[in-house]
Amino acid sequence: MSGKIIIVNNSTSPVSAFVSKYNTPNGSDAWYVVPAGEAETWHRNGWELVAFKNAADTNRAGVYVQVDKTVIFNTLGHLVVN
Repeated sequence: MSGKIIIVNNSTSPVSAFVSKYNTPNGSDAWYVVPAGEAETWHRNGWELVAFKNAADTNRAGVYVQVDKTVIFNTLGHLVVN
């Protein structure tokens, strides 16, 4: 199975995002800044963890999702998976 996970930053500030690579060993699991109002795509397989952190790295939030889902970041306390 091959698919993708899309992250949409629906906030007014950039956010750091991470997508695990449990089922995709060749993928990157580095933190990546998603600019405000933009979307980024990660190519993955199976189920993966999608996490976010604030700029100071004092707070984090995440969800475990199957590929072919979109994760919408509104705030660390308000993540939506479609």
